Amino acid sequence: MPDFTVMTVCLPKATPSDQIATAASALLAAHDITDAGPAGHFLTATRLRTAQLLQPWKGTAAGGPIRLLNLARMRNDLSQSYGRRWQLWHQIVAGSPVARPWWHFYDRHTADPKAYTWNHARHGFASQPRIARMLTYNSHPGRVTDLPLEHLDAFEAGPQAYATYGWLQAVPCHSMLTLDGQLLRPTSARYSDQLDYLRQANEHIARLATTDLLAAIATK
Repeated sequence: MPDFTVMTVCLPKATPSDQIATAASALLAAHDITDAGPAGHFLTATRLRTAQLLQPWKGTAAGGPIRLLNLARMRNDLSQSYGRRWQLWHQIVAGSPVARPWWHFYDRHTADPKAYTWNHARHGFASQPRIARMLTYNSHPGRVTDLPLEHLDAFEAGPQAYATYGWLQAVPCHSMLTLDGQLLRPTSARYSDQLDYLRQANEHIARLATTDLLAAIATK
């Protein structure tokens, strides 16, 4: 099955509620992005006026006016979830030496792929005791949650930083199309690049009017 990511599309308040998905699709097409349909990403702030929402279902929606979306709860919930995940990670890796993130090995491979092959990079990363513990935990069928390897830098930043990382991720999704048509997305999976994207995306959301709309669209 194809892999999908979710993009947040910002739309002006003049967009009719029954045209949210169509308007978002047209904007994505202008950027040559394949639209795979609305995604139920947002928590809603009310059980009323659901006709103004895109695909409302049991307190969630794929989009609608900001005033009808419960962005504060989304941020709080994911922040708390990330806080609990950090505590679990801290317990799993306790006593192990600090590990180098994947990009350290990837950069070494790309600098000289013949001398330092892909397998060298992959095994070098995975053989670190801290990463080995994370991989072992992620392999257990009874795990509470996955410990994302690409979050290593964020985990190492501490519990408050990691909880804030969750807060920042809650609304913007993997990428964002701003109200003025600017495409925002992280340039890589590195923590610093993710933070650059999330800062821009959340600052843009903060400038929107409560009557403006957000739509979550799955993209290929």
